[in-house]
Amino acid sequence: MCSPVVSTSDAGIRATINGLSLFNDRPCQTCDITIQIERDFQLSLELFDVSLCMIGSHQLQNALTAACAALCLRNQGWKISDRSIRAGLQSTCLVGRSQFLTPKEAETLGLPGATILLDGAHTKDSAKTLVDTIQMTLPEAKLAIIVAMASDKDHLAFAREFLSGRKLEAVFLTEADVAGGKTRITPASVLRDCWIQASQELGINIVHDGLAEYQDLLQDPSTYSPRASENSTLIAGEYSLAVSMKVANQILRTKSDNQTGILVITGSLHIVSSVLASLHN
Repeated sequence: MCSPVVSTSDAGIRATINGLSLFNDRPCQTCDITIQIERDFQLSLELFDVSLCMIGSHQLQNALTAACAALCLRNQGWKISDRSIRAGLQSTCLVGRSQFLTPKEAETLGLPGATILLDGAHTKDSAKTLVDTIQMTLPEAKLAIIVAMASDKDHLAFAREFLSGRKLEAVFLTEADVAGGKTRITPASVLRDCWIQASQELGINIVHDGLAEYQDLLQDPSTYSPRASENSTLIAGEYSLAVSMKVANQILRTKSDNQTGILVITGSLHIVSSVLASLHN
């Protein structure tokens, strides 16, 4: 039996993102999916208002691929209904991939009211995809990020992708346990220096943790002045993940006023695991 070859770029396959909504207390993208292929085999599917918890145009392409695979199996005699395909797409999630925490989970972390996004991006390309996803999801929101990375990654390229995108209110460089032992952990101070270098290359104004303003902020986050730092990004190396989250969230609350702020935790799946483990401690 010859296996059918289907590409999501085929003319009969179309998908659109209609907008964002809440699904099970998490942001999701609402999409329409249409598949109409007539060759030596036929594939047909129309699904409207599908809620995908995995956000981003790349995740929509992944959903299309999964739907095409299900239709090919159906052609071979598998009993797979359109309703089952919808249910499968809507229930699919992958921990640490564009994962928004629920309000209850944010509160458990001691950050009530915070919008927290976890993503295990750790390369230049995955950083760009994450930046694009955030831009699509909440284009007007203030943004602070917390980063921990393994030692064998391109830290400078990763930093450039974030800094060359939308303005960042704050960047906290921290540490997380990494598979392979302590030799694979990148010290927060090394990451901090990479981000300072990248910001200087890109001509971005920064306030860093070697300045008196940061020491005042660390002692009392409520002293942070949004006007004084309106055109600058705070960059700080902070060993403690808990302190990083607390101070970053305070900065977002201060600078966002009545607008949404997003706290993004990224750089490796290890820091994502550390945050998720904290929910069960």
